[in-house]
Amino acid sequence: MEPHLTEVVALLRRAFPGGIDADDRLPLLAVLSEGLCEENAGRVGAAFLGADRHAVENDAARPVNRARRERAAVLRGRLARHGWDPDED
Repeated sequence: MEPHLTEVVALLRRAFPGGIDADDRLPLLAVLSEGLCEENAGRVGAAFLGADRHAVENDAARPVNRARRERAAVLRGRLARHGWDPDED
């Protein structure tokens, strides 16, 4: 995995040291998709979640309803406190 992606996985582990709840999986993937291309979001998500990259990419492509968008905003804030800035590049 490329170093910049490894850094994102490390950021996720700092932000969510105990992992994430199943209900937060899609909102988290939506947040990752804001700052990474589909393939990289899949790689990062798979590494963090311990899941198949293709399954993660499929999940990341799923539509996000209002409740998940609201949860994504919470997760985005938590990631930002740990250094997430998708506009950095």
